[in-house]
Amino acid sequence: MKRPDKRRRPGLLPALSSRGAQSSRGIRASIGSLSTLSRSKALTWTERLNSVTHLLASLEYLTRRKDREWGGANNWDVNRRMFHEQAPRFARAMDLVAHPRVSTALHLSRAAAAAALWLPLSPRQRVAANTVLAGSQAALHAQHLYGSDGADQISFLVQALTTVARVSHRRPAIADAALWFVSLQSVLSYTVSGWAKLPSDTWRSGRALPNIIRTHTYGDPDAWELMRRYPRLTRLAAHGVLAFECAFPLVFAGRGRLAPYMLGAAGAFHLVNARMMGLGRFFWAFAATYPAVLYTTGPRVRTAPDGTVSRRDDALPGTVAAAGLALLAAGQAARAHRRRIVTRGRGDERTVTTSAGNTLAYRVLGEDVLSEGASGPVVILESGMAATTEHWERIATQLARRFTTVTYQRAGYGGSRYQAGGEYHFDAIVDDLTEVARHVAGDRPIVLVGHSLGGYLALLAAERLSAQVRGVALIDSSHPAELQRSIRQAEGGRALTNSLALMPASLDLGLGSLLECPAWVNRLPPEARTTALAQYRDAKLWAAARREWKVVKEKFERFDGVLPRITAPLVVITAGQTAVTDTVQVDLHDEFAAAAPQARQHLIQGADHDEILTDAGRAAEVSTILTAFLDDLRDASLGDDSQNGGERR
Repeated sequence: MKRPDKRRRPGLLPALSSRGAQSSRGIRASIGSLSTLSRSKALTWTERLNSVTHLLASLEYLTRRKDREWGGANNWDVNRRMFHEQAPRFARAMDLVAHPRVSTALHLSRAAAAAALWLPLSPRQRVAANTVLAGSQAALHAQHLYGSDGADQISFLVQALTTVARVSHRRPAIADAALWFVSLQSVLSYTVSGWAKLPSDTWRSGRALPNIIRTHTYGDPDAWELMRRYPRLTRLAAHGVLAFECAFPLVFAGRGRLAPYMLGAAGAFHLVNARMMGLGRFFWAFAATYPAVLYTTGPRVRTAPDGTVSRRDDALPGTVAAAGLALLAAGQAARAHRRRIVTRGRGDERTVTTSAGNTLAYRVLGEDVLSEGASGPVVILESGMAATTEHWERIATQLARRFTTVTYQRAGYGGSRYQAGGEYHFDAIVDDLTEVARHVAGDRPIVLVGHSLGGYLALLAAERLSAQVRGVALIDSSHPAELQRSIRQAEGGRALTNSLALMPASLDLGLGSLLECPAWVNRLPPEARTTALAQYRDAKLWAAARREWKVVKEKFERFDGVLPRITAPLVVITAGQTAVTDTVQVDLHDEFAAAAPQARQHLIQGADHDEILTDAGRAAEVSTILTAFLDDLRDASLGDDSQNGGERR
């Protein structure tokens, strides 16, 4: 028997190693060729990949007739009402486009143009096909108001810019600007998505992915079962998504060397989403941006195989960077101006330094009322979280006509400064309120009035101030059990956690001017609006709210069911919208009333949580209720004094 020739074996490894090296060099060369994508190829592949999104969208429309019937997401009879109310002339044109024959013809032409872009067309033919796609998508968008998604939005942006680039094919600078715009939008989309998820505890804990996969809309039973069985891998995947999206700007690092790998990972991510969540068009819509990313992250100077040298025009990113720096500078100037408005306040603030070291600003209204009122109770108004004292403007003005009325800003809000050292605790909020009350009232009786979180704080302060508190009024108050018993409040709490994680840093960057003026500011009296809006856009208010919410959330989630001891008469006022949208809150307000020795309850019909204070009509109703409550307390106090020899306190 012939023995194996062992001398041949050592030669096998070098051969395999040589083939592996050649294969590796081939892969690197293929990836390197992606980074040197020419302008022409970048445009061609951008429009081809994007055309698939259009083709799929039109095929979905043509094969899903039920979506356009009554009750469907794209039924024009529903969408047209909004257009006819807001833009009647535009709506008449949309009525024509929405005719079944016209819509069908547009979708057929759209599908034909999308397929044609994969053929070797002439420049003019490509311009025509791109124009058909951009125009038809714009014309048909109104019909898909409730059926469109992010894939439709990104595909339209890519299509519009590709059309501009093709129309201006003799001006390379315009084509480069269009490709730069697509590239920057792609990078921004991924990056913003990651940073928006980062504050979410649901994403950081890894619960987000199984929660999404378990839903009816995006669910996949097999994928959910795998995630349930392997929680650590699921958490790792969630963290991987966060890290990848947040780090997406690295496609520009190292002259684009990472771009092909990162785009490959992004494409794989969308393929997984297409399989598990049914988001097939998202893959093609975002993949259509990848050629532009490769083109803009690659070398600026390119040499074609025939020796032709081309130079990419980078005027757009330079312009964007300059505009960004200018906006940042303007934002910082506006931020400083708002801060001056906040610290200046209304001009009549006083300050008190609490035992914790906080300096709190407060206003006293109604000091010059009739002697009868001046010797009566001091009414102290406690605000909700992330709220300004200007919320009380209408009610405080009304009460101050007959009673000494005090508003103050908690530590960190407005002109108040948070200077306490050590770890922050929930009791610190109540401590400050109690000290303010004792400081401004002296020996006079106190009535505490609180809105939202301020209602619960008022109850806790009343328990500490004991007999000096003659009454407590709760206006659409928070209840310490609301996060445990109300699904709506629990969901709102999670959303608030995410918002508060982003707001202070965003406003510190000078983005406050982008924060839309809320409706409640415009409902305030004119003299209070400027200060209120400046506070609302001030980072310190949101930093204070974030600090408060952390300890409030912990306390509410651990609430043991025992309410503060209520010994004074109580009035509970509920906003009508609160009662309608969250019946649990009504039960919780009933519990407040049941825990008091004397209690009255009122419902302000139609008012929401903010309107109950800021709307002129709603605030007048609340003021009337509070005035009657205060009068009753005064009469009861006078009756007690007469029984005790006529002495008045």
